[in-house]
Amino acid sequence: MNIQALLGGMNAQWQRERAETQMTLGKLIAALEAMAPTDMVANLTGAHSYRGYYSDLAFERDEGLREASGLLADCKAAMGQVFEGYKGGDYMMGAMTPMWIASYGRCGQKLMAVHAGGEIETDEDD
Repeated sequence: MNIQALLGGMNAQWQRERAETQMTLGKLIAALEAMAPTDMVANLTGAHSYRGYYSDLAFERDEGLREASGLLADCKAAMGQVFEGYKGGDYMMGAMTPMWIASYGRCGQKLMAVHAGGEIETDEDD
């Protein structure tokens, strides 16, 4: 049996399990599309491969707020894009990609929700 294929299958299963318990890129896009373009949300910037799980996507949390339309554009730009993992490898982001709040190269918190009014909801990784 090909070890790389086995590990790839296990990683895909673990990613699906994470996607069931936190916000995914597709869910984030849907939440932002439901808002008015000028609604203010948390200032999430700098999409990158998450340090904890390279196949997942993270945004950095910056000061203040930004318009939902800007974050939506960043999310749509990440859809289908290939990001390099922190220690190598290429990872394509899609609708089922789990989302995190973390600085590049650091572990962070799961993104659970984005609320109109600017707040984000996060949770610790178990």
